[in-house]
Amino acid sequence: MSTGQHDQFVGDVPLYLAESTRSVDMSPNGIRLGAVELRGWQVHKLDPVPDDVSGQWSAYLVRVNYDFAVADDIPAPQWAEVRFEFPPGTFVADALPRSVEETTSAAAYTLTSQLNFVRREAGPGRWRPGSAADTIPMPVFLSRVECTGVGGDFVRWRHVGALTGGTHTAGLVLLVPHGVEALAVVASGTYHLETPPELKLRPVGRRDSFTVALPTATRAQQQPLAVVRERRERGAPRIFISYAHDNREHKAAVRQFHDFLTDWGADVHYDQNGLDSQRNWDKWIVTGILRSDFVLPIASPAYLAASQDELPPGQHKAAEFEYLRLADLLHRERETWTKKILPVILPGRSADEIPLSFLPGIVTHHTVTSYSAEGARTLIAVLGGGRAAG
Repeated sequence: MSTGQHDQFVGDVPLYLAESTRSVDMSPNGIRLGAVELRGWQVHKLDPVPDDVSGQWSAYLVRVNYDFAVADDIPAPQWAEVRFEFPPGTFVADALPRSVEETTSAAAYTLTSQLNFVRREAGPGRWRPGSAADTIPMPVFLSRVECTGVGGDFVRWRHVGALTGGTHTAGLVLLVPHGVEALAVVASGTYHLETPPELKLRPVGRRDSFTVALPTATRAQQQPLAVVRERRERGAPRIFISYAHDNREHKAAVRQFHDFLTDWGADVHYDQNGLDSQRNWDKWIVTGILRSDFVLPIASPAYLAASQDELPPGQHKAAEFEYLRLADLLHRERETWTKKILPVILPGRSADEIPLSFLPGIVTHHTVTSYSAEGARTLIAVLGGGRAAG
């Protein structure tokens, strides 16, 4: 019986207040009252697994640490929650805690042969001693905890009453189709805060998306936690690349551009990463755009056609989807999103291929002559100057 382990650092999921409207608030104003900060994921591959699981899925034990932080000058929230949505085809087999009604002491748990959490009793267990599944420590719970989603492709933990700050720990058993090496996860964190009725404000939790690598025995130590954490701590910009799949050559050029930005130190979100994992593309795209510091639309004939409603039926739908969301954000918050949307012209492309909504004749665009700091000089100057306002 063996386990592999991989730690995945994630960012924080801030909470904002937004004016109450009839429409879905895609970009709330920046009144930050608190945050749910995801401290890290510990992912362990489980082996062996039940026969009814092994034929279709691989099984993973996931431990999640998250913090609740609230500003000092506001009342404590009545409840707070975290929610994680997984790709279609995955399955949350069990979660811990499942239901906590009153203060509980710290305890150790283990997994049964059917991959359910139970209290760890003294003596030898089913799993190899020292393995992650053999002894799973859980801390004291001071508030009521409600868990939902077990049996589906999401899990949610809501803490109710006597809410305290600091780090909370949870666990789940996740079944993933064979052959998947990474999961595209959508996370959200929410507080319930009482606000003066006359302000007509409502709390809005902004979702985040990230990819979690799934370990195997041979690659359990790849992509160390320290590398990702260092990138976050030094303020590396988070970038979303928006482009159309014009042809093989253009896709290769965008890949080179992605690799250059990643090597430079940016946190780049790009649709070709983690393709072995299913994902909800709607949520992935919208979340990626809203959580980015900068969005880089890549000029090309198909991207321009998407902006002009001139695409052949059924082609380049993802590019059209991304363009429409960006155009809508520019319409509603032009000052903020003009600073965040940076049109890019790769070698061999033309400024004439930039959608007119991005104002190529008025607003600065960035010509990349080579995939180097000198060849992308003006773009790197903007990206290296810090995060965009808003």
